[in-house]
Amino acid sequence: MNTDRRIDHKGRVTIPREIRDQLDIDPGESVSIEVRGGKIVIRRKMERTDAVERLDGCINEETRRDATENLTPEELKRQWTSDL
Repeated sequence: MNTDRRIDHKGRVTIPREIRDQLDIDPGESVSIEVRGGKIVIRRKMERTDAVERLDGCINEETRRDATENLTPEELKRQWTSDL
């Protein structure tokens, strides 16, 4: 879906209802806003508990060991919390 919106004098943009419904974004909910490749990206901010539930069962002992054995604790934390 592509739509044009005008930014108001306070820098606000209204996200169309169709997009909010599609992404299950409710009034008062937080979103993540970032600049990526010269574009503004707005995403539904996922709660940590939702993120953990979505990952449940997709990481086993072997994949966990392979993916993390060369990372420092700081690098691991940055990877796991970068988009929350």
